[in-house]
Amino acid sequence: ETKQAGHEEPTTLLPSPIIKEASCIKAIDKTSVHRICSGQVVLTLATAVKELVENSIDAGATSVEVKLKDYGSESIEVIDNGFGVEEKNFEGLTLKHHTSKLEDFEDLMNVSTFGFRGEALSSLCALSNMTIVTRHKSYSVATRLEFDQDGKITSKKSAPRQIGTTVQVQNIFHTLPVRHKEFQKNIKREFAKLIQVLNAYCIVNTGVRISCSNVTAKGSRSTIVSTNGNVSMKDNIANVFNPKQ
Repeated sequence: ETKQAGHEEPTTLLPSPIIKEASCIKAIDKTSVHRICSGQVVLTLATAVKELVENSIDAGATSVEVKLKDYGSESIEVIDNGFGVEEKNFEGLTLKHHTSKLEDFEDLMNVSTFGFRGEALSSLCALSNMTIVTRHKSYSVATRLEFDQDGKITSKKSAPRQIGTTVQVQNIFHTLPVRHKEFQKNIKREFAKLIQVLNAYCIVNTGVRISCSNVTAKGSRSTIVSTNGNVSMKDNIANVFNPKQ
C-alpha cells in the first residue's frame, strides 16, 4: 500500500529494564577472589609464557625451551636447565606473594631479577592445571609436583630429569569460562602476540639459548623461533629474523 503523506508508523517502545534493588553487600569467597585477581596478573598467552621464561632466566638457565600444543590452547611447557628448586621451597613455590627474590620493600631498590612479586605461578595455578618437574643439584632425581587451583600440592612423585625445571600449564583460563571462550576464539591473535614478545626476549638475552615450537591439533610440528645462546645481540637478531643463515 502507498503511505499517505505525513503519516508515520507508530513507534514501538521497548520495555524498560527491570532494575532490582541491590542485595546486601558481602565479601566474595576466597576462591573467586583468587581467580579474578589472577586473571589480572596473567592476561594473555604472551603474559603466561613471558612469566615462565623470566623465571627460567632468573634461575640461571642457559637453555630455555618453550613447547606449545595447538598454539598454547591445549598446553604450554617451558623447560630449562636452571638451578632447579630445593625441596624446602616446594610448598611456597606456587603460593601468592611467596618469593625468594626479596624480603622487604627496601629490597626493591636492588632487584636484579625479572620477577619479584611472587604472583606468576600462583596465578597460573588458579587459571589452569599446572605441573612442575624440578631437580636441584643436591638431589639425584627430580620431583614431579601437581597443584590445585589454590597453589597447594596435590601429588608429589619422583621423576627422571636433568638439573633444572619444567613447568607445564594445561587448559589455561578454563577456570574463567568467558575469558576461556574468548581465548579459544582468538587463539591465532594470541599466538601472534606471543611471538612478538618472545622475539624480544630472544634478542635481549645474550648467553641464553631460547627456542619455541608448536604442535598443531593434527600433529604438525614447527619451530617458531630459536637462538644459539649467542654472546651478542647482533647474532641474536640474525637468529630471530634470518633463521636460515
